[in-house]
Amino acid sequence: MKKNRQEKLYNQKSLEILENLKWPDENEYPTSLIKRCHEYRKIPINELTVEQLRTLISQDIGLEHLIPITIEILNKDILAEGDLYPGDLLESALKIDNAFWTNNINLKERLSLLIDLNSDKIRSENLELRSL
Repeated sequence: MKKNRQEKLYNQKSLEILENLKWPDENEYPTSLIKRCHEYRKIPINELTVEQLRTLISQDIGLEHLIPITIEILNKDILAEGDLYPGDLLESALKIDNAFWTNNINLKERLSLLIDLNSDKIRSENLELRSL
């Protein structure tokens, strides 16, 4: 019970708060992607949409905080979809550098199990998957 409460409080914080790192506010951003990532870092992680998660993960931002939430989403729907196509969240997670997975074996095992359990569904979408 106490862990659930702690987890809930944790998930109500933004990446800025969790990482104790505020990116400088800019009047102009070099790209719309950088602007979006800057904005998404201010949103409580439990309020991020699949697309926002996909975008941050694809930019290697806040992985240690976002991958556990991503795995929860993928557990409910392995083909969770942002703005691109079914399974784009999974595909973004699988493109993370191997160093992250080496340092987070438990998360790697959880995601690998989900992939194994849903391999037929994943293959039906012709996703570009690589092994973890």
